[in-house]
Amino acid sequence: MVTPRPLKLKSQVAAAGKRAVAELLPIARVWVDTGVFHLDTPFDYWVPEHFSLTAVLGVRVEVEFGNTVHEGIILERTESSPSNGNLKQIIKVLSVHPVATSETLELFRLVARRWAGAPYDILRSAIPPRIASVDKEESALLPTFSKILSKDKVQFEGPKSLLQKDIRAFWALPPSRNISEMIGHLVIERAKRGQVLLITSDERQLLAIEAAVIRLHPKATVARLDGHISRSDRYRNFLRTVQGNANIILGLRGAIFTPLSENATIILLHESSNLLHEPRSPGWNARDVALIRATQSKTNLIFAGFAPSLEIARLMETGWLSQISSKVRFPVIASPQIQGELLPSKAFGVVRDGLKRGPVLFLVPRKGYGNAVLCSKCRNISLCQCGGRLQQTGANEIPKCALCATSFPSWRCVWCQNPKIYIAARGIDRFSEEIGKSFPSFPLINSSGEHIVETVPDEPSLILSTPGALPQTPFGYSAVLLLEGLRFFGHSELRSTEIAREHFFYCASQVSPTGRVFVAIDDAHPIVAALSRWDSTPMVKLELQEREELKFPPYFRFIAIEIDQREATALHAGLLQAQNEQRISDQIQITNSRESGSQNSRITLAVPIGVAQSLVDFLHELQRRRSISRKGLFSIRVDPYSLT
Repeated sequence: MVTPRPLKLKSQVAAAGKRAVAELLPIARVWVDTGVFHLDTPFDYWVPEHFSLTAVLGVRVEVEFGNTVHEGIILERTESSPSNGNLKQIIKVLSVHPVATSETLELFRLVARRWAGAPYDILRSAIPPRIASVDKEESALLPTFSKILSKDKVQFEGPKSLLQKDIRAFWALPPSRNISEMIGHLVIERAKRGQVLLITSDERQLLAIEAAVIRLHPKATVARLDGHISRSDRYRNFLRTVQGNANIILGLRGAIFTPLSENATIILLHESSNLLHEPRSPGWNARDVALIRATQSKTNLIFAGFAPSLEIARLMETGWLSQISSKVRFPVIASPQIQGELLPSKAFGVVRDGLKRGPVLFLVPRKGYGNAVLCSKCRNISLCQCGGRLQQTGANEIPKCALCATSFPSWRCVWCQNPKIYIAARGIDRFSEEIGKSFPSFPLINSSGEHIVETVPDEPSLILSTPGALPQTPFGYSAVLLLEGLRFFGHSELRSTEIAREHFFYCASQVSPTGRVFVAIDDAHPIVAALSRWDSTPMVKLELQEREELKFPPYFRFIAIEIDQREATALHAGLLQAQNEQRISDQIQITNSRESGSQNSRITLAVPIGVAQSLVDFLHELQRRRSISRKGLFSIRVDPYSLT
């Protein structure tokens, strides 16, 4: 996906008289938002004397490039330039407020190189759009910082190692605790040492942590940086952070680039979430940007989650990150669904016992009712004439094609003519129907899709949820049931085990201290032992060994290239030739191109981590040359979240 750019009218620049040039550091080096891929290097401009005090590092300016006016950002001021005689002057300083520091400007360059992109593509994601009315506010310049002192009494009940001066760690969160409250405590404690930037993967958790921080320390200066507040408030909060007037910054993935003072702390929650991956080009992710920041400057780094991604697990294995565990013995019961029943027999006792004390949570793999219609006799999968699978949206609903919506009111199996339907890929609505019949005297709440329930009361009830839609309850669930366990682990996606592991740990963590967890899976499955010990380490280590043997991430970096089908064969041949000529490493595995849409083909490259950057640099230079030759650009995705 190409990064959307604001519409601008191309206007001719009228010739203007030359103005007096600044006496001190008269040259400004500027990144210009040209929109042309190969023009991503800095360009030099004269600084007029009347802009001498305002045209400083990190300030947005308006410059002439070619015959049109473009926005740019100043990287530095210098005494001289190789092209002194041919330079143009800066036309306008768009805002007197710097929006970047030398550290974040270098970060933009490093991220652009890491993901084979252009710096201004990163900059657009990192810096909120300018709001002229906010720039004019005098209050935007006034200090509003309220320092959190060590004598302030907020009791942190987590591991004390999280409070040490210099830290790079993964914290495995404990179960049966109010996570937002715990993270709020940690944020306040770390804010006693310097600025804290907290990144979450979704807005619900962001709001819960913000409420916890304000409740625990009303005097804390909190600045939110996310797309769910007004553009003015976001820009105003951003200026406050750049000026050092906020000690706690809360945001979603784009806030990972926020300028921070020295010895600041970045706390990143649930780093394995796909929501931390930027969908627009060049496709960076907040976890790896945080890792770059920790190596680039004196920034403390804490990842917090229930189970680490394999990338973080590899860093813990090498010792680059320390591990702070929360091992406890956890009551887990496991039993598989032998005859395809919705609830195994052992689950009924867990549900009945839980309903005596409070709400019971059921986690199911998917939304909908029946996502696959089969013949009840021969188990033939029912297909429409267009090739789409039939699905059923309710118990008494007519089967319809998932693609063309054709109805089949008199459905019969085409092989055996049996008229009875068997629902194979059961959704949450089907589970609601059956569980409601099994426990008819209790209220049933369904949270999924567009109907997400935020909270449920602490009273006996049946709560059904899909991953990512779990309602919160004040004292935890009296029982948690994870249904159709193999469905979670059985996807073809490379990250399916990692995703399922995080879902199971997160859902199980919502149980009350006296509650029980039931998993509809064979008790020999590694997830059962991992939940029982509340320690995913053995399971993760086994998966790391398999990945290393298979030459998969995190030991190999995958790069996906999408290009027009007409050019795919030539590009594939060119990459093989470059490998034969030793211009790229012979350790790179180059797959044959395959269709990836109506007009595109995909070529996948797998390269060992140690030589990955040289390949990315090669592809970036190839992209630049295509741009210079006015050829169509191909899409490069380094470490895409999904390879399918």
